[in-house]
Amino acid sequence: MKSIFSSKYFVMLIGVFITLWPALYNHYALFFTDSQLYINCGNEFTFTEDRSFVYGWFVGITSLHISLWFPIIVQAFIFNWVCFHFVQKLTPNFATKIYLPTILLFSVFTSLAWDVSYLMPDVFSPISIMVLYLLFTYSKPFGTQWILLVLVYLLILQTHFAYMLFHCLALFIILLLQVIKLPFLKAFIPKMVYVLTAAVFINIGLFTLEKKVLGANEFSSVSQVFLMGKLVENGVLQKYLDQECAIQNFEICAYKNNLAPQNYSGNFLFSPESAFQKTGGWANPHTEYKTIIKNILTTPKYLWLYAKAVFKETFLLFGQNEIGSSIHAYPRDGWGPHPAVVKYYPNEIPDYDLAKQNAKTLHFPFKTISATYVFLLIVSFIFTFFYIKKQPFIVFFVLLTLYSNAVITGGLVGLEDRYCTRQNWLIILLALVFMVKYIYLKTMNNLTRLNK
Repeated sequence: MKSIFSSKYFVMLIGVFITLWPALYNHYALFFTDSQLYINCGNEFTFTEDRSFVYGWFVGITSLHISLWFPIIVQAFIFNWVCFHFVQKLTPNFATKIYLPTILLFSVFTSLAWDVSYLMPDVFSPISIMVLYLLFTYSKPFGTQWILLVLVYLLILQTHFAYMLFHCLALFIILLLQVIKLPFLKAFIPKMVYVLTAAVFINIGLFTLEKKVLGANEFSSVSQVFLMGKLVENGVLQKYLDQECAIQNFEICAYKNNLAPQNYSGNFLFSPESAFQKTGGWANPHTEYKTIIKNILTTPKYLWLYAKAVFKETFLLFGQNEIGSSIHAYPRDGWGPHPAVVKYYPNEIPDYDLAKQNAKTLHFPFKTISATYVFLLIVSFIFTFFYIKKQPFIVFFVLLTLYSNAVITGGLVGLEDRYCTRQNWLIILLALVFMVKYIYLKTMNNLTRLNK
């Protein structure tokens, strides 16, 4: 009779508690500035501008309009269910033995547990990668369970539009490599690649259609503002305006030498000193931005500048792995999620006020954790690189998805540490699993020799 401690369900349940430790330590869920939008969206069943209404509805439904503890608990269950099966796929013989020590290690030294405890869709980024790998390696693809897993995968992608984009890029690259017929790609079933790629592209169309049905006139009415901020940050906009303002009558030309403090995209969007804010801010539709972006993307010399900037920033983003930098205090009557909590979860206001994050007492050695995390990433990458001949498919797959994410987030959004930190730990997971396999096989071989 199997012990309860060897049951995968028991292991996953303990994993839930482990991955929720930051929230337990904080005495409440962790918040980000965008958490307010998701709370409002989920309780009003509306869509959010430039944010996933799907994640907002997830928050509203799972909270039962009672507590914001419930959404992060559900996130913890989803993560541990997916992650356990991912580890089991890599190590079918001893997944139950290594899962809890692994999750404990990752919850202490990586951003994993912090992402689980965030009222944000960040945790679904690594989940989406693990689910896609499970789909590719499913023992009986195209069956009922596989189709259900595909539906779960597509729903997870809708928690953030960037996830759909980087999965599109990764799957598109895989399709191209199918033509080359690299040996290790035999692990892919070609038909499955086509089906998943089509499903993801269709999912983007459905996402757009859903927003229109809910009342949005277009996918995003201010997406050009965010992309302009990115063009400020990478210097492409400055070079464009230097040459084109002599012949174009753009309003922003008057501020071309002072687009934003430190030329940071966030400052372009929110600083009172930015060209964007000085020309009306969010109240102005800034239709000229669409013209400028179109000109940059359709003019070879500017497109080349943008492509070089994306290539550079993709690798710079991999260096952004700081844990805790997005954890700020959002006290009562301040800017942040407090008004939404007051409106929809008034019974939890005392918990919100007393939470370490909002009371400004969440003093954890984030810098030390970040340094350890980066060290583990470097060591794991080196170890994985030398192990690639034995497990080329999984190493290629994880590296491709991480790179695709960096291209999309670094090239289109900005150099924020959250974008890579929330999923780069998958490299450490691979290295750890490879190490356990190596030690196990080495031990078994030694025992075999001794028995002889």
